[in-house]
Amino acid sequence: MVVIRRATTADIGAIAAVGSSAWASNIFSFEPEMPGMRTHVEKAFRDFAETSYPTVLVAEVGQEVAGWGAREEDNDYISDLWVLPAVQGQGIGSTLLREMKAAIQRAGYLKARISTHARNTGAIRLYQREGFNIVEQGPEWSTSLEREIDKVQMLAHLG
Repeated sequence: MVVIRRATTADIGAIAAVGSSAWASNIFSFEPEMPGMRTHVEKAFRDFAETSYPTVLVAEVGQEVAGWGAREEDNDYISDLWVLPAVQGQGIGSTLLREMKAAIQRAGYLKARISTHARNTGAIRLYQREGFNIVEQGPEWSTSLEREIDKVQMLAHLG
């Protein structure tokens, strides 16, 4: 059973580890790994977890953090959605995404936004199954990859 709850300081290490692991397993399936990139991303996830954990919802399976999502600005934009590679495809991402959309709707927004690498077909399929549609595609700067990449912007109408 998946339990969704607000993150606490005790989750900081797990948030960083899940994010780094999920990012690396996905991005390196279609992007080359440059020297130092993995260390850079691990530090970025750790820094994010330490400063932004109050904006994070974690998904627990058997009292272990298996995934998490965040709305950094507490608005209609889902900035992060990460699930451990070993448990992807088991509904954890869908459960998180539904809870995040519900939170956005409870906050009074009529739509939810999310974006991803245009070559991240697994995430795009997940988001489409959960009601998101691509509204824009084009180049965007990636801090983690330190260059422009092709991204898709997606939108779901709520209610």
